[in-house]
Amino acid sequence: MKGNIHHDIYITLKDKSPENVQRQLELGRKYLTNHPGELSFSATVLAHNLTRHKQVAYLFNEDDFDVAFHMIFSDRQSHDAYQVSDAHVNHFIPESNPNWVKIRVFDSVEV
Repeated sequence: MKGNIHHDIYITLKDKSPENVQRQLELGRKYLTNHPGELSFSATVLAHNLTRHKQVAYLFNEDDFDVAFHMIFSDRQSHDAYQVSDAHVNHFIPESNPNWVKIRVFDSVEV
């Protein structure tokens, strides 16, 4: 697999309070950044005012998430190393997931 790997995580929270949204963002910034081969990182929240609610049956904004993390890795090896890193496995996931209802991960590759 050649090309940069885009790794996008969308999390729906149990407790959607501003404090808990902020906590999720802080955990991501602390544990999901600065991995070898990581070219880009951003932590975002749902843009509540950007909606296209089923104007066309198949064209609408997904809005069943609260926070999202977007990472770009230089290659598959960097992505795979991040997946099993101490920061990801032993810190981010156990500290973050007690407040998760649902998590969706979308991986794609530049061609």
